[in-house]
Amino acid sequence: MKAPIERARRHGLLLTITGNGKGKTTSALGNVVRALGWGWQVGVLQFVKDERETGERRFFQELQHPALRFLQVGCGMSWQPGDHAAAARHGWELALDALHSDRFDMVVLDELNIALHYHWLETAPVITALRERPTWLHVIVTGRYAPQELLELSDLVSEICEIRHPFQQGIAAQAGIDY
Repeated sequence: MKAPIERARRHGLLLTITGNGKGKTTSALGNVVRALGWGWQVGVLQFVKDERETGERRFFQELQHPALRFLQVGCGMSWQPGDHAAAARHGWELALDALHSDRFDMVVLDELNIALHYHWLETAPVITALRERPTWLHVIVTGRYAPQELLELSDLVSEICEIRHPFQQGIAAQAGIDY
């Protein structure tokens, strides 16, 4: 855990990375690497991804960094079968614990916006929890369809816009690039 003096001087930010382009999770994970480099404690919760093997999951499992907690709590893509709402509620319980504990300096809520968009979670309690987090805690929320309330609360909003994607040319998702 970081010394209280460092946290006392920190202004925790809420970053939202949204849009229909590729790179939202990648951007958030870049911040994770940066934070770990400074010795911060980081929690990552992926709300949509399930136990399917991804590059980030493989990397963080092999890294076994003591300052990182990396969890996938989803059922997979929204069109795949599964109780997505129950998975999102379970993930949100874990997120609330992370947001209100002093274990982490940064919490990433990857694809939380998807869970909000499909009404797997209610927006109002999420906004309240993000607003009431400790003042030193950095939070990054990703996913398409960020609700207006989140955009208004966020200190930084980045919208990733798709201009061209290989899928449009018939090229399937590839390990190392897309997952």
